[in-house]
Amino acid sequence: MNGLNQGEVLLKQAIAISVPAGQKLYGVMPGDTVRVSATIDYRGPAWDDYFYAAIGSKVVYFDEYWVRRVPVHFDSSVDWVTYQLTADILITEIANFPWTPGWFDLYVKLDVAEGKAGFPELSNVIEILLEAEFDKFAIVSYEVV
Repeated sequence: MNGLNQGEVLLKQAIAISVPAGQKLYGVMPGDTVRVSATIDYRGPAWDDYFYAAIGSKVVYFDEYWVRRVPVHFDSSVDWVTYQLTADILITEIANFPWTPGWFDLYVKLDVAEGKAGFPELSNVIEILLEAEFDKFAIVSYEVV
């Protein structure tokens, strides 16, 4: 068996879970990567920018806890062209107040465009479990043996 005992062989199956924008993404944990996908229509001279995606919480301002910035290029075009943008955000542990496990917001932008493209945002769409949780802990029996 390639030098491994059967008990030493561990398999971890990666399962990609994708949800449409606005729906809930449940059970994201530290070590997971959240892939944020967006589309944008562009026309004009060639343009270089950065696709910026952030997961965090918006109260008054958007507090960014996990971010990713990816370079993008838009070709010169007189016609509208749709571009697919993607950023993979690694979820790391955050243990300091006020960050707690729960539901987080998501927003994207183009850095250099300075708001010309807008700031699409979704509220309470990503559940991130940062600490262990327990439920239904109960004594089920006791006996003399």
